Amino acid sequence: MKKQALLFMLLSFFAFMQPVLGQTRPTNEERLIRLEEGVKNLNIRFDDMNKRFDDINKRFDDMNKRIDNLQGFMLWGFGITFSGMFILIGFILWDRRTTLAPVVNETKELKEIIDLLKKDDRVLKTILKEYAKENEAFAKIMNKADML
Repeated sequence: MKKQALLFMLLSFFAFMQPVLGQTRPTNEERLIRLEEGVKNLNIRFDDMNKRFDDINKRFDDMNKRIDNLQGFMLWGFGITFSGMFILIGFILWDRRTTLAPVVNETKELKEIIDLLKKDDRVLKTILKEYAKENEAFAKIMNKADML
């Protein structure tokens, strides 16, 4: 049994060691060929990575263009909106001035007439008495106010 175990161990040892023992060292030419293939593979990988980076850079450039276009659109939109608001405020002020101008002129005229009448009450009383002679209803009102 010992012999069989020893024989089994020797056979298994040689079976595992055969790939190691059977190998020969590669020559310099084989090493150079493997090295060149590795460099080619690395170059291919770098080219692929460069293409990916170019695609990514192109996408970033497209996004930057879109953002620039959006900023331009927003600036134009805000500019037009604020311009419209200022034009509207200007129109409102102009319209108010043109609407109030006749009222202001009429008020000035009425103030001048009132000032003249305050200065000379006799003229006013004379005018009212003359009008009361022509209009009986007004004459009654004047009598109630004790102005006749």
